[in-house]
Amino acid sequence: MIKRETARDVALSIGAHVVLFLVFTVSLRFGSSLDDAVPGTEQSMQATAISQPAPDQKAEREAEREAEAQAQREAEAQAQREAEEQARREAEEQARREAEEQARREAEEQARREAEEQARREAEEQARREAEEQAQREAEDQARREAEEQARREAEEQARREAEEQARREAEALAQRQAEARGTYDAAIRQKINRAWSRPPGIPEGLSAVVAVRLGPGGTVLSAEVVESSGNAAFDRSAERAVLRADPLPMPDEPSLAAPYRRGVELTFTPE
Repeated sequence: MIKRETARDVALSIGAHVVLFLVFTVSLRFGSSLDDAVPGTEQSMQATAISQPAPDQKAEREAEREAEAQAQREAEAQAQREAEEQARREAEEQARREAEEQARREAEEQARREAEEQARREAEEQARREAEEQAQREAEDQARREAEEQARREAEEQARREAEEQARREAEALAQRQAEARGTYDAAIRQKINRAWSRPPGIPEGLSAVVAVRLGPGGTVLSAEVVESSGNAAFDRSAERAVLRADPLPMPDEPSLAAPYRRGVELTFTPE
């Protein structure tokens, strides 16, 4: 609307200037003719005739209107061209701004995608490193636990072997001492039983029997029983009675050495 009013104003201005120019031209021509004409001459008559209103004035006014219309049309065409040029420039400017805005948005989107991709790669790399470190720590911890377990088993095995060896040595030493004690105390027990034995009538020479004897504290005889008979019942009974009459029997004071006698020992009874 504003552009059409501007075009109209320009057309009116141009038309006014054209009219003024035509009036000025006609005035100059008429003035020159009047000044040059001699009164009473034909030229003076023509000038007078020209100065008088004539039918040509209608044509002049028509020409003036046509000129005004032409000027208005040209002004409108000029205004239209200018408006089109302005619209073109504005459209180009708008297109340029939109292109720049589009390029800016695309650049921002590209930068955002690249930043996200970079962040994703960094997160994956961080996760990978953490997973590797975790796996390494777990492997080291597993290796440490296995080494500790191996060391523990080896230590236990070593301790077990040493304990067994110690027990074996102690058992051998005890067995050796018990054997020595048995040799001493068995002989003393047989000697005391022999002294307490009375030969039954009619018992042949050379008989022997094995008597199982179990002793209590202080050598108290708890039981006496023939486990291997001599073949002579009277001899076997006399052997058992001899053990009971010999009560208490000699026995070691040390518990470890007295243990076999508490459990029971077998003595071969062969009276001389």
